[in-house]
Amino acid sequence: MSMMKKGLSVLEDIHQDGPGTRKQLWERNQVCSWEMFKRLIGRLTVDGLLRRELATPDRTDPGLDRWVLTTEGQEVVQSFAD
Repeated sequence: MSMMKKGLSVLEDIHQDGPGTRKQLWERNQVCSWEMFKRLIGRLTVDGLLRRELATPDRTDPGLDRWVLTTEGQEVVQSFAD
């Protein structure tokens, strides 16, 4: 499966099942190894499709912070759904 398809699979999962921590997202949709999944999430974030919703303002916590679709991410999912 190409990285583009893996990324789209992650975006679709968030769209359908809602935001989650990085680990929760991976457990729901294991499209690749954990190490590659972390890179994939990073790539989707850099591309503006995901954003990290901090559980505690001004402090990151991988166990609590949730990953959500941006407006652009929602548009990408919708474009493939149509």
